Amino acid sequence: MYLFRKIVSGVVPKNSHLTTLIRNCSSTKDVEDYWAYNYISHKRGLFKPKHTVDEQIRYMNSEVYYDTYKGLPVFKWYKRNVRGQEVLQPKPRLFCIDKEGKFNVNNACPVCRDEYLFFDYRNPALIEQFLAAGTDQVIPILKTGLCREQYNLLKAQLLKAKEHGTITFTIDFRSFDYEQWYPNLDVSHIKKNYESGKSQSGVSIQDILPMPLVNFPAHKKDMNTDWDEWWLRHDKFAMKGK
Repeated sequence: MYLFRKIVSGVVPKNSHLTTLIRNCSSTKDVEDYWAYNYISHKRGLFKPKHTVDEQIRYMNSEVYYDTYKGLPVFKWYKRNVRGQEVLQPKPRLFCIDKEGKFNVNNACPVCRDEYLFFDYRNPALIEQFLAAGTDQVIPILKTGLCREQYNLLKAQLLKAKEHGTITFTIDFRSFDYEQWYPNLDVSHIKKNYESGKSQSGVSIQDILPMPLVNFPAHKKDMNTDWDEWWLRHDKFAMKGK
């Protein structure tokens, strides 16, 4: 919600004042009390206000943000109206905001429509909402509802967050020469293709933790079962049923 400041622009008869409303972008604690989600549905032709990362973090920690999204990811309340089944929906739009900073559509994507939201590596809380649970992989674009511009910004800021350490992620499995670390352990089942100064390659989980193969008995073959006689008995039974 915008904080408005009343400025007296003129005086009319009967001591009444003609006032106009001007947006005031202050970052004091008084502004936080007036934060609110922008409920203007038709935004085409309007400018999207610009805010700092600190304002975005304070907004996401406010009660207004919680009352708006109910503790769920921001894309949970977004729905695309498409014809037919959901799997046949077309690709999202290319962008919601043009190069002048104006909305070119009425119903923008989940990030573009909220004036305080934008992807930045310094605020990982917003980026983590668009990651698959327990991973560092971005969920599909059709599930997020983002425009393609914001989806590319999401992947770029995710990579930047990994480089700056604001988001934790797993690294690839690294192989070692276990004979150097466990001299008393039998590691003969592991391939010895380790070279000095290079990582060990070609080692799988089965090589590190071998599992014995289970020998199942051969299937009983159809021998001396007179399986062809079954059809003759079936035809005879079917004729009786008629």
